[in-house]
Amino acid sequence: MAGKGVSIIGSLFEAVFAVIGLIAQLALGVVVWLFQPLIRALRAVLGADRTRAAPNAIKPRELPQGAMDGILTALQAGGEATTELPAGWRGFHSAISSESERIVDVAIGTEVRLILEPENPDREDAVRADVDLPDQSTVRIGPLRRCHELSRSIAHGRVRCWFAARRRSLRAGAWEAVLFVAVYDP
Repeated sequence: MAGKGVSIIGSLFEAVFAVIGLIAQLALGVVVWLFQPLIRALRAVLGADRTRAAPNAIKPRELPQGAMDGILTALQAGGEATTELPAGWRGFHSAISSESERIVDVAIGTEVRLILEPENPDREDAVRADVDLPDQSTVRIGPLRRCHELSRSIAHGRVRCWFAARRRSLRAGAWEAVLFVAVYDP
């Protein structure tokens, strides 16, 4: 009988602490949301929120012509393009969702511009992927997914990116674009 009473008291304490934790988490979320403009202003004053260079202001790091040709050939053949990268470069594929129907007009191997969006209020690490088509129009593929950790490399011109593949998404009217990203990281 005494064991049952201790079990009930333990369960009661667990429930109380769970409710207190939930309330504390919600309160902390509200405080962060309320102070977000102050935090951004403080970061701007301290220089932590420096304006990044315009996308065309920094010339992207060049790859040897043989590597460029090898990457394009591998992407168009559906092969692995990372083997074509010279020393100091690493490559990976990244899939992003796209709402643009014009993604079907993008040729495999087309170079993609990754553009920093520091003014994006939702995400500090926001990076947009755009492609220029031969008819002088631009297709906005969409934003890179969170936690890509490419912002600094993009700001220094050490990232090159190509359109690798497209596929229909499970959501109606949506596409998924696969990008091949090469980062100079000696």
